[in-house]
Order: sequence, then structure tokens, then C-alpha cells
Amino acid sequence: MKLSPRLIGAAAILAASALAFSACAAPDIEGDATDPDGGAEVESLIIDKSFDLVTADPARMFETTGGIVLHAVYDSLLTFEDGNAEEPLPSVASEWSVNDDATEYTFTIRDGITFSDGTPLTSADVVFSLDRVKNIQGNGSFLMAGLSVEAPDESTVIITSDAPNTAVPAIVTSPTLGIVNSALVEENGGTAAEGAAEADTAEAFLNETSAGSGPYMLESFDTTTETVLVANPEYWGEAPVYDRVVLRNATAEAQLMDVQSGTAHVALDLGSDQIAGLGEDVIVSTSQSPTIFFFFLNANPEVSEITSSPDFREAVMYGLDRDAIVELAGEGAERSYGIVPSFYVGALDADAAIQRDVERATAAVERLGGDVTVELEYASDFSSNGLSMGPFAERIAAQLAEVGITVNLAPGPISTTLESYRAGQEEMGLWLWNPDYPDSADYLAFGPGGIVGERAGWTAGSAPELEAVMAEVSTETDADARETLYREFQELHNAEGVIVPLFQPAASVVAASSVGEVRYDPVFSLDIAAIGR
Repeated sequence: MKLSPRLIGAAAILAASALAFSACAAPDIEGDATDPDGGAEVESLIIDKSFDLVTADPARMFETTGGIVLHAVYDSLLTFEDGNAEEPLPSVASEWSVNDDATEYTFTIRDGITFSDGTPLTSADVVFSLDRVKNIQGNGSFLMAGLSVEAPDESTVIITSDAPNTAVPAIVTSPTLGIVNSALVEENGGTAAEGAAEADTAEAFLNETSAGSGPYMLESFDTTTETVLVANPEYWGEAPVYDRVVLRNATAEAQLMDVQSGTAHVALDLGSDQIAGLGEDVIVSTSQSPTIFFFFLNANPEVSEITSSPDFREAVMYGLDRDAIVELAGEGAERSYGIVPSFYVGALDADAAIQRDVERATAAVERLGGDVTVELEYASDFSSNGLSMGPFAERIAAQLAEVGITVNLAPGPISTTLESYRAGQEEMGLWLWNPDYPDSADYLAFGPGGIVGERAGWTAGSAPELEAVMAEVSTETDADARETLYREFQELHNAEGVIVPLFQPAASVVAASSVGEVRYDPVFSLDIAAIGR
């Protein structure tokens, strides 16, 4: 049958209306020339973003900033546009279909697509790209778990799932599954074969040279200062408005100064308090973000005998005042009652709220022997949605101190804390999660044996009842049954207390008047190629 999927649970993203505050005058930005008719003629679009940038290799990329960059450089089989996270649209695939039990998806590759070096894109490039993600076994490899891909001819790709999987159309929109020029990548050390985790050496090449068919190419790439994109003259679709885009690493405080002084066109990480003080020379677009801020208590006793204790989890669960934590997130933020964002299928509501109970939390600490000391790690040089981790870590520490838990704060640069987090070595960690694709299935990663679960020391087999629900919902195709199962998954997940969801912030994008309104994208955070259209 022809697939016209309605990805349940993402529709409310569309209902989150954008607030636009219009502008009067454009900032005086070097390289910004506004034509007499009011149109922007910015040669270099300057975007400020707090970086969590690691690599420009799609198969190894799994960070928010990397997703913004690679969505502009690499096309995927399907995509989302205009902030619509409900239904995937054609991209490299001009059309697709699925069999009745959602185990086999057939994609027809669009004619006339070439990579930035002029090489035609074929089904073989798709197979290579997806197999490479799977076999490199990087942070995003779980996207291909249970999936296999083949190309019966040059214009057809078939993705087969071991079990029914309604999320496949959403999954293939991920920038991690961007299509690379297989011949070029192979010439420069790449491989999609088994053993690619050790054998593939193409990352250094891909950090310098584009191998994609997207609207932009890499001019330069740096994970700490700035990354520069230039328009791809071979792009098959609508050409982007801006020929050159500079994405600069800047804290929220620096972004505020840059916007006020007119040295940046777009800022992505300003909070509501900072935005409130801006003048009338910018346009602010605000909507609800699907980002989840959370922290975890490592369940691995080899990492911490304290945080792996059920008594400690109970003490934290009832020692936190979550409403007071959300207050720090500012206007538009909302409390997370479960790990699935509020506008996805199966999201929990206020009826599931865990209320603070200091007496119960204190009693749990006493069972541990009292005067417990633990360490909480977080990135000190990173902000998202205008929010830095430090104030939240401090409030968590203050609240837990009231029930007898001493929390030693351990801030560090994101380059080192991210490595420690991914290695599963943090005793407690404060982090956030942006969706890899807009479907509740993405949040099974937070269960035992999932990618986030493993980082929290929560291995498969740790919670059999919870894992049974995870297995059932992952293959369920009925919408009502999925709703019920995702709610059950989260209720059991909350009861275990290993990973603690905190809140969803509001998402605001501030843009110079000459650029016009730039909206937050609920899937890609920012769609660079759409700016100015």
C-alpha cells in the first residue's frame, strides 16, 4: 500500500504557535546590505550557537549542533519541512510504500540528484550510507537496529525490519542517516562492511570535505570556534537564500551581546529573561521545544554503590521539588511528567506527577546510613534554549541537601563531560535530549539496554517488567494500543528512578530584522537552508 503516514504524537508541535515580535530597523552587521525593496542581501549569514559539535561525519554524528550542520550538507531519504513534524516528505526518495505489517519499506530514488562534486546519487549510495552507520557502531547506530537495507536496482531501496516498525519513515529523516557519496568516501578510507568500527578511517576527510548532495557544502569545520558552509552549486532543489553561513560557537551571554551589537544575524540560545530586554530591532519566534532536560543516577554498582541503591533512588525521587526546578527554566517551560515529550503519543500529564515528600526522602537516606555524598557532573560551557546547566545543578544540590544528601558539583567542558557521560562513568549526570526523529519510539533509548540507559549504567535485564512493555510497544502498530503502552512504559520508568525527567523549555530564535522571522524547527532545531524563504 502507498504510505501516507501520520506520525502519531508529533501533531501538537504544529499546534505550538510561534510568537513573532516584529522589528523596525536592521542591525548594522558587516556584510549585511538591505536592498531598497526591503529584501535581505546578506553575503554571510552569521548564526550564534552554543556548540556541542564533535564531527562532520554523518555516521558518527549524534549531537544537536552537528545535526543542524549536517541537515544542511547531507540529504536523507525523507525529510520534514516548515516545522511540520507530523508527516515525512519526499527528499532523496520521491515516493515510498510499506507492506501491511510495517516490516518492508520500498523507496524510489529521485532522478537527477547529484553530489556536490557532480557524481549522480544512486540507490547504492543509500545502501552504503545506512550500512556504514550500522557497522561503525557509533552513538547513532541504534537508529539502524533491527533494520537491513538493499538495492534491487539503481533507483530502488528496500528497508526491511526484523519486526513491525511504524517509525521507519521518521527514522530515515535523521541527519545521521544522511546519504554520502560512497565512491568518494571509500576512496578516502570509508567502508560500510562489518568491522567498520575499526576499519573506517574516513572521519578526518569528512571533517574537511563535503560528500553530500544537500543545499550546502563545508568550507571549514571547527568544533570549538566556527564552522562555515557555502551554497552547493550542484544542489538539485531550491537554492538557499544565503551563499555563505557562518555558525559560531558562543555562550548565551555572548549571543545576547552579539545580537544587541549587530554582530550576529541569528541567535539560538537566548532565554526568556534575556529576550525580554531586547529592543525592537529583532524578530523573536518562540514555540514549545521537544527537548527534555533530565538527570540520572548511575545504576552500575561498579561506578557507584550509592547511586545504584534503590534507597538512594527513592530519596532523590521524593527529595526533589520539580516545580521549583522548572521555575528556573523561565517563561514557556513545562514540567516533564515522563521521558516522552508532552506532544508525542503516550505522554504523561499532571496526574502522573511525583510530589516532593521530604519525610519519605529523609527516611530513605537514613536507611543508607545518613550523610550521603555523591557527585553530579554537567557541562559548564554549554547552553541550550538560553539555559546553562549550572543553576539547575545548584538547585538540585540544594534540594537534596535538605534530605541529607551532599551533592558535590563537578562542572567541566562539554568535550570531557560528554565523553564521560557516553562512557557511562558519571555517578550522576545532568543532560538534555533532543529527538532524533519525531516519534515516541525514540524514547525507548532511555530504558534498560537503550543508548541512554547504558550511559546511566542501566543494562538490559535490569527491569524485566519494564523491558517487556518496551518490547511490546516497539512492534505495536495500533495507535490506541501504542498510546496505552507508552504511558505504561513511562510509569514503570518513573518508578525505577534511574533517569529523572525534569522539564521541556520554550524554544526561541532571535533574528535580525533584515533576515526576517526564523523559526525553531522541532525536528532539526534549525533548518539553515529554509532561512529567508
